[in-house]
Amino acid sequence: MRSFKEQLEKDFSQTFFNPAEFGEIHTINGDEILIVVDNETLLELNLGKTSDTDGIFRDDKMFFVQKKDLGFEPVVGQIIELDGESYPVGQVLEDYGGYTIILRGNAD
Repeated sequence: MRSFKEQLEKDFSQTFFNPAEFGEIHTINGDEILIVVDNETLLELNLGKTSDTDGIFRDDKMFFVQKKDLGFEPVVGQIIELDGESYPVGQVLEDYGGYTIILRGNAD
């Protein structure tokens, strides 16, 4: 019988990151990596597209990635290239063998 942690790790890899379910291949820093993009949650939390006092709109991106696939530990302020566009890391949360990363971007 699997422990809860073992079952969670199995579900994480085989369901959540499954390309037939939620996973998508994106290019991060030149490498094709399976991630789960979740910009809808950013919008729901009113974090994704906001306007500052100068009228500049931000178009943030949020995604989940497995640690084993990313190959480095992301830190706030680091520049990450996602699908050919460069973004500074605004927030990183670590959980269940992966990272939730919010990238800060400006809309044109």
